[in-house]
Amino acid sequence: MLYRVILSHNQTENIRKFPHDDHTVFVFDAPTAEDIKECEALGCRYVLMPSAGHRGMNRNTGLQFILREFSPDYNDYVEFFDGDRYPTEYNPEKVINLMRTYSIDCMLYSCEHDARHQKIFVPLSGATVVDTGTLCNPFYSCGFCMRVGAIQDVMAYNHGFLFEPRFNKWGSEDQFLGLECEHLHLCVAMTNETLLNGKVGGDSDQHQDYRESLQTYVDLIREHDFPIRNKPRDFEVV
Repeated sequence: MLYRVILSHNQTENIRKFPHDDHTVFVFDAPTAEDIKECEALGCRYVLMPSAGHRGMNRNTGLQFILREFSPDYNDYVEFFDGDRYPTEYNPEKVINLMRTYSIDCMLYSCEHDARHQKIFVPLSGATVVDTGTLCNPFYSCGFCMRVGAIQDVMAYNHGFLFEPRFNKWGSEDQFLGLECEHLHLCVAMTNETLLNGKVGGDSDQHQDYRESLQTYVDLIREHDFPIRNKPRDFEVV
């Protein structure tokens, strides 16, 4: 079974562009009447957050809704999307087949304009296993799919959370999840089988929130005693 958590912030026009069914949960941190009307018309679930901008908490809340309402199996999957990164190509069956065939715990989705492609070759049919143990690792949370068992492993390590809740601004909460996956020996790969619209990467220094989040990132690396590596392992194309 496949479930979805979609963050949405004043992005009503994109709601219908996402795959949707009863197992899709939209998380609104600035909800409007139009957002709720769209979800109800599509038969999707939704969660209303009390404050805007806390992306890690929003994803955690959507995930908790799925865990509570559906009790997914260890070998089920949860997709996470940002509300402005809807799929332009969507092949969840191929993605899950790749994950099962190659024992991939988490599959990152590419964007149409993706700074990670400058360093990582991602085939049109298949996936590339990536190294999330580096300081500037390629785990971006605009879109990814994760096995429920792997989610449970991270939550057991991280006091019941998938995303570290101390990240309360934009940025770094996803790359820290990448470091946790490396620490827990979870396999992370990247694919083009599901492709998202828009651009990702290369603009982090333009966001004041991101610069502030970097201090939390460094503090947590020290707290968890994660090794800091700058040179990634070779990528493995599968």
